[in-house]
Amino acid sequence: MKEKLSAWMDGELSGEQARQLPPQLKRDAELRADWNCYHLIGDTLRDVHGTDLCAGICARLDAEPTVLAPQRRSTAEWLHWRPLQMAASVAAAAFVGWMALSGAPQDSPQIAAIPAAAVKQVAMPAGEGARDYLLAHQRYSPSSAMQGVAPYVRTVAEERSAVRR
Repeated sequence: MKEKLSAWMDGELSGEQARQLPPQLKRDAELRADWNCYHLIGDTLRDVHGTDLCAGICARLDAEPTVLAPQRRSTAEWLHWRPLQMAASVAAAAFVGWMALSGAPQDSPQIAAIPAAAVKQVAMPAGEGARDYLLAHQRYSPSSAMQGVAPYVRTVAEERSAVRR
């Protein structure tokens, strides 16, 4: 029946079949709803808006159910979870501290003291590709995961003794 209704609206239905549809529209409420929907679609496609379009949209919006937000937890329920939250915070701080200290050697060997006068600082110029080589092989250097950016600072830093002109 919907196909006949659509064909009638498009002017593609013969005279006898077209005369049978108005009485059926009077009897069938679902067919009338389809008729209204098809006309609304056609008006929208042709950019023609009826006077009751806004009213129809507002009526459908008013008919929709209202969704309410969930209720807030009571203070007693919040206080019930407070000790567990505090214990989780302490456990997290202990875990971070343990991870930071696990990279440091526990039994460090004794190092002999060297007089300061005997120590000489020697600076050797690095080759042209040294910086690129060190950056490419940074992940293989022995370092702790907790050092942050310190390994990168050591690798990238270079000393220049004279300003080029």
